[in-house]
Amino acid sequence: MKLISTIRPLLALFVIIVTVLLLMMMLNLTNYALELWQHLQSLPAVFTWLVGVTVGTLLIPSIWVIWRILRPSAGTVREGAPEPLDEVSLRERVQQAEVSGVDIQEALHELEELGRRRVHGRIQITLFGEISSGKSSLIRALVPQAEAETSVTGGTTRELMHYHWVTAAGDELVLTDVPGLNETGGELDALAMEEAHRAHIVVFVCEGDLSRSEFNALKPLLALEKPLIVAINKLDRYSTEDQDAIRTRVRERLEQYPELQIVGITTRPAQTVVRQLPDGSEEEVLRTLPPLTGELEKALQRAIDGRQDLLESLRDNAIFGLVASKLDDAEAAHRRHTADELVRKYTRRAILGGLAAISPGTDILIQGYLGTSLVRELCAVYDVPARELEIEKVLDLSTRQIRKVLPLILAVAGNAFKAFPGVGTIAGGLMHAVAYGLIFDTLGTSVATILETRGELRPAPTSLLFREKLGEDLDTRIRSLARLALESSKDQKRQ
Repeated sequence: MKLISTIRPLLALFVIIVTVLLLMMMLNLTNYALELWQHLQSLPAVFTWLVGVTVGTLLIPSIWVIWRILRPSAGTVREGAPEPLDEVSLRERVQQAEVSGVDIQEALHELEELGRRRVHGRIQITLFGEISSGKSSLIRALVPQAEAETSVTGGTTRELMHYHWVTAAGDELVLTDVPGLNETGGELDALAMEEAHRAHIVVFVCEGDLSRSEFNALKPLLALEKPLIVAINKLDRYSTEDQDAIRTRVRERLEQYPELQIVGITTRPAQTVVRQLPDGSEEEVLRTLPPLTGELEKALQRAIDGRQDLLESLRDNAIFGLVASKLDDAEAAHRRHTADELVRKYTRRAILGGLAAISPGTDILIQGYLGTSLVRELCAVYDVPARELEIEKVLDLSTRQIRKVLPLILAVAGNAFKAFPGVGTIAGGLMHAVAYGLIFDTLGTSVATILETRGELRPAPTSLLFREKLGEDLDTRIRSLARLALESSKDQKRQ
């Protein structure tokens, strides 16, 4: 505290000195400008004109250069910001993926479903919540003719169920009931989340204050950036003061989303009344009352009125994101399948090479043509530049790992052949063939994993992963490769 008390006067003195210096500089510049102007006035007009042109010639290009430097480029995209999606580019990408052999059915289905929903023009509303929150009861309250199943012990709504509803204002809506959180371990499953993308408005039904699982389930729904209404059900069980307290707690938990609407509903209200019996005694009877959904209906109407175009745009953008995500998954699956096929092809080649080798040696194969070709082709599958130096480094590091475990691999291979009747003692060449197969299977799998997860060929992580995978489930893998080696050996003899 003493140090701060000492610094404050010094800081104040520094500010005063800087202020005085700036004032003196401004006064000097003003005085200089006035003197220059007086000199120009005494000269002929042509000289004044020439001085003005010269100053302008110097200043204008300088100002333009400064403006160009400071002005953000029109084509500049904020770092980290995703490129905007549109239907035309997505359809082009779908076509390109189909030509490449990618399974495009799911992505194409979403685009077709979007087209169908555009045609009927109804507002799509998706209801989320735990199965005990009263989603199905809410649907029956809004649409009395709806036939939705309810259960207090478990979920019965596993399939998407749609209900047509015409509001008092004449708007056509479709209510969609999705699997409850209780059915999916407190998380939104893929079926429910996909329907959230397709919806114009999301309604999240809860019972009282939000639980941890409900709050976590809300996060991905809020990330869609479309209208979301939190409907607090069964408020008739609470006093007016408690109702206000519950609303306040929910609002506080969602304070970072001020545009979020929070409403109260009662889908199955009941009232306790006292009935007098013929013998003069009294009994309490629970009487069912009409549902109270007016607050929710008003919130929905506010979200719809005058915002149809905005709702359509938000829904379309969400679906475009879903299509892009499904394309990403399909392309990744296609790459994995192609990589697996490559690994199997080179594993078989390695086994055949081992059978044909006069003097087997892992160094020759792992550093030679087969190893280099395998890594290069895997890089091509994942669109990663195949640099020769990195390939050589991967093969060199992997070879070092092989030397440490080769005796163990050969020993396990020898034991594995004993499981095949009639084989007996196996020549070393056959065991080496199995070793080659194991090496290439592990190498290919490791390289593919690194390429997929890191997007580049990294020698050190690839070598570490190679070492880990080389010893995984060794006995089972070698038995499978031994079977392949025996089949390959028989094929060679027939030829």
